[in-house]
Amino acid sequence: MRTLIVAMAGALALAALAPATAADQTVNITAAGFVPAAVTINAGDSITWRNADAAAHQVRFGQAPCNLTIPAGASASCTFRAGGSFSYRDPTQPGTFRGSVTVTGPRTSVTLQSSRRTVPYSVASNLSGVISSQATGETVTVSGQECGKTAFTRVGAATTTAGGNWTLAVKPTINTLFRARWRTTDSTTIQVQVMPAIRLGRVGSRFTVRITAAQAFTGKLVAFQRYRPTLRRWVTVKRVTLGAATTPTAGTFVTSARFRARIRRGQRLRVMLPQGQAGTCYLAAPSNVLRVR
Repeated sequence: MRTLIVAMAGALALAALAPATAADQTVNITAAGFVPAAVTINAGDSITWRNADAAAHQVRFGQAPCNLTIPAGASASCTFRAGGSFSYRDPTQPGTFRGSVTVTGPRTSVTLQSSRRTVPYSVASNLSGVISSQATGETVTVSGQECGKTAFTRVGAATTTAGGNWTLAVKPTINTLFRARWRTTDSTTIQVQVMPAIRLGRVGSRFTVRITAAQAFTGKLVAFQRYRPTLRRWVTVKRVTLGAATTPTAGTFVTSARFRARIRRGQRLRVMLPQGQAGTCYLAAPSNVLRVR
């Protein structure tokens, strides 16, 4: 029994009071018991218990986090993150209130998601996930494969907290694939894409543009644009060739250019690095917007 409880704790995660439409399977709680009593799902899927009885009911998987108390007319759901067979019951009711869940899939897993899939250069994205055992104090290692490279390298590590959740802030400097590993199990990969940081400055009719990234953009073209309210879009006024780059810190390049342009009061101005000039390892990116006053 103790082994069963430990196994159940490693396979379930509570998604408290999620709407029934978010679940892959639904179990109705009636005055006679759970319907259907046996359910089969895939790892990562969820089940919603919908209480159709006039009394409150419980769903208990031993000591697992997926232990629910559901008032009459309410619903609650659990997400099953690892494979196995698990039994549950309602301890407040007679022996007929029993059910089982069969989960198809690996018995261990670690998930990975990102708070931001697109970030400006030097801005952090929070990677996070959950391990299937839901244990506290486990180590999850995160690796990254930068654009243009063929191998993953260690980025950092996180320690799981309550429910097996983990989080790690990363600052990719170029488009990067990330992967999480818990023990010997790898997550799926996700990509976080990076936009170069572009700053447009102005003194009178003189402008400066500075692009900060992990590579130089010398010789690339940026579009100097003004906003046309009547067209509701940005229109290119001229194209500017970027000049030499400096390296204020190791691994960081600042590519700049100076140019002149005729402007009028009230105009909104920016520069745009198009995708064709950004290349395959960066996203197209706009600068800040200047308003001529």
